[in-house]
Amino acid sequence: MFDDLIHVFVPRTYKLSNGKIVKEKVSKSPYIIIILILMVIGCGRIVGFNFSQLIKRGHFFFDMLKKMFPCNWSYWPMMKKAMLDTIIMSILGSVIGCVVALPVSFFLSANFKISKVITVSSRIVITLFRTLPIMVFACFFQLLFGMGTFTGTLAISVFTFTICTKMMYEYIETVDMGAYEAIQSTGASRIKCIWTSIWPQVKGYFFSTVLLTLETNVKSASILGYVGAGGIGIVLDSQLSLRKYSNLGLVVLVMTLTVVALEFLARYGRRKLSDV
Repeated sequence: MFDDLIHVFVPRTYKLSNGKIVKEKVSKSPYIIIILILMVIGCGRIVGFNFSQLIKRGHFFFDMLKKMFPCNWSYWPMMKKAMLDTIIMSILGSVIGCVVALPVSFFLSANFKISKVITVSSRIVITLFRTLPIMVFACFFQLLFGMGTFTGTLAISVFTFTICTKMMYEYIETVDMGAYEAIQSTGASRIKCIWTSIWPQVKGYFFSTVLLTLETNVKSASILGYVGAGGIGIVLDSQLSLRKYSNLGLVVLVMTLTVVALEFLARYGRRKLSDV
C-alpha cells in the first residue's frame, strides 16, 4: 500500500523485452488535490472559518427550526401582500429587462456591421454592469427612489437586462444570415429584414431566456427586502429581528413553495419551447 502511495507521485519504470525502458505517466490529479486542500485551509484562515465553532454551535440551527415549526398560519393575512409583491416584482422585472434587451442585443450583434467602436464600448459597459450583484442595484436605486417595490422591480429589470443582452447577442451571432441578406437585397428596411428572417430563428431562445431569468429572479426578489426594495424580504427581516419564529416559519415555508412552483413552471415552459 505504501509503495502504491509513493508511485502516485513517483512514476514506475518498466523494462521491455527489447531492452527499452518506459516510464509510467504520472497523473496530475494528486497535485491538484493537494493544492486545492492547501487553498481551502489558507482561505479558511484568512476569513476566520472555525470548524470547531461550527460543531459546537451548529445544533442551535436545529433548535431554531424546532421553534419555526409548526407555523403560525394566522399570520398569513399579514404577509400575503408582501408575497404577492415579490411574485409581481420578479415577473415584471424579468419581462421589462428582457423586452428592453432584445433590440439592444440586435444592435450589439456583430452580424449587422454597426460601428465597431460603439459595439465594443457598449459591450464593455454591459459587461461591467453584469458583474454587479442584484443587491448592489437595489441599494443604488433605493438611494435614488426610496424604499418600495418600484425599487425592487427596477433593480431586477436592470440586472435582467444585462444578462439577457449578453445571452441574446451571442446567440444572434450564430444564426444563418442567408435569409437576411436575401431580403435585404430586395431593398427592405433593416427592421423588416430582422423581423422576417432573424426573429423566427431566435424567438424560441428569447422566450426560453425570459423564463430562465424569471426562475432566477424569483429567488433574488425574495431577499431584496433586506435593503428596502420591497417584497417578502422585509417581512422575513422583521420577524427574524423580533424572534417570532412561528411567523418566520410560515414566511420561509411560503417562500419555498412559491419559488419551487415558479421554477417548475419556468422549466416546464422552457422544455415546451425546446420542442417547438
